[in-house]
Amino acid sequence: MTKRFLLPGLWLSIALVMAGCGSGGSGGGGEIDDPIVTTETVTPTPTDTPPQQEPTQSVEPEFIPAGGASAQFVAQGGEVLYRVPSGAQVTLTSLTGNADLFLFDNENLDNLLCAAARPFAEDSCSATDSDGEVIAVVFGREVSGFDIGVSADCSVEAVNRWVYRNMKDYYLYADEVPDVDPASYASTADLMRDLRFNELDPFSGVSNAAQRQAFLEEGASFGFGFNLQFDADLNTRVIFVYADSPAGRAGIKRGDILVGLNNELWNDISNDRLQELIGTQDNPLPNEWQFIDGETAEAKSVSLTQSEYRLNTVLHSSVWTNQSFDGATGYIVFNNFLRTSEAELDATINSILDRGATELVLDLRYNPGGFISIASKLASQIGGSDLAGNLLVRYEYNDKYTSQNDEILFEVESPILNFDRVVFLTTGRTASASELLISALSPYIDVTVMGQRTSGKPFISVANEYCGQSLSAMEAQGVNQNGVTVAGGIAPNCFAADDVTRDFGGSADGIEGMLESALDYVVFGICDTNPVLSKQPSVLSSRISESPFTGAVLDTR
Repeated sequence: MTKRFLLPGLWLSIALVMAGCGSGGSGGGGEIDDPIVTTETVTPTPTDTPPQQEPTQSVEPEFIPAGGASAQFVAQGGEVLYRVPSGAQVTLTSLTGNADLFLFDNENLDNLLCAAARPFAEDSCSATDSDGEVIAVVFGREVSGFDIGVSADCSVEAVNRWVYRNMKDYYLYADEVPDVDPASYASTADLMRDLRFNELDPFSGVSNAAQRQAFLEEGASFGFGFNLQFDADLNTRVIFVYADSPAGRAGIKRGDILVGLNNELWNDISNDRLQELIGTQDNPLPNEWQFIDGETAEAKSVSLTQSEYRLNTVLHSSVWTNQSFDGATGYIVFNNFLRTSEAELDATINSILDRGATELVLDLRYNPGGFISIASKLASQIGGSDLAGNLLVRYEYNDKYTSQNDEILFEVESPILNFDRVVFLTTGRTASASELLISALSPYIDVTVMGQRTSGKPFISVANEYCGQSLSAMEAQGVNQNGVTVAGGIAPNCFAADDVTRDFGGSADGIEGMLESALDYVVFGICDTNPVLSKQPSVLSSRISESPFTGAVLDTR
């Protein structure tokens, strides 16, 4: 039996036997299922150890008596004002957690510089102003039960103590955090590995706050813009490329095989030698990279230099038809839930609807997560207006903060798909907000998960910043309408292997294997329920890969 799918530009006949083939804040964070995010770079700025600074004596904040413009704020909301040095780290501690911290540029409170309004015991903020001082405002229903401190100490020890206090407070598994001396750790990364409950949470960590924020809000990254993975024959394959990155502009594409750098064999290049060749973020060096074209098998050499770029989170979209099927299947490869993703997704959804899509295959195989607000909007777009008002996800905090347990509901969102079924393509790299999307829709519409078991990250975190570092402590766990979490990963209904030999959609020699399996299911109901047997290793070629941001972020905007 032969099937015919319309590949843009040509017809392909694919035998049924191919269905199973292939290879297998405070000051400015958003809420992510974990931290999201992933920025591609081979020379990431170290994020586990903050810049060393000489410890300085803590500064006593100067209390500003109520009067003038500030008197109105004190009367209305219970605000207390302090004058603090510009650039210092201001820390607010309250027993109830209902006191919040804001930094302004003057006593009239005209320009907000930093906000720390977490409902937990400690908030911190830092901001600079040209006149050398900023105004710290403590706001809350109870203005008597708090302490405020000011310090310019950003040593490893100071950051470690801050991390330790917060992990003991609002971390979901705070009761599992051991008693340690944070000052005894040489790096914050080492401290985090000992503090987090690794049995259930290998995700909590500390990263560079500025890089994390730029990635989430702007899609800003630095590097070459491609990601690698071994294929079944242990070739190092390109698995995706960002269009406006150095690699994307040079014509590198999914399926290409990396074989050399400056005519040195790739597999013979050590990590130290790689760093020597490509340079650093401050001094990137040009090199000639040798590839074998994944489609033509011809050798090609391109000059690449690391640089800043903006990534596209929709890597591919197309619409597929079949002579045996009345509808049309829209196919979207979606790679990150960033702030910039909303406009991309809206444009892509409109495009596939304009081309007659009546079914959806959403490819999340490499999507590590991101903003919950983007995931919840996409869930509402897929499920349609009939789901509005139903529970999308419920988040549960630790026993100290059960009052913060919260629910997100489906809403009416446009452009609307309003489909009664959807196929998700997944791998072990599908995580966080991606898993939230699948889990949220599963109680309401026909959801088919195809591929491999997902990562299993049911958590959210909100960026908590101190001395340029961003703590992403898993603070709550999500459950869907049926009370189910994604802990342990979402098992596939149908198995399929990641066909890294072909570009997304397909090429002249056939449709990409995982998409082919999805189309088989949509049109013919074919579902491979036997686990995929593939000699492809799960280990990635990590020397050029995405940076350490990943997860689901609770959007507090």
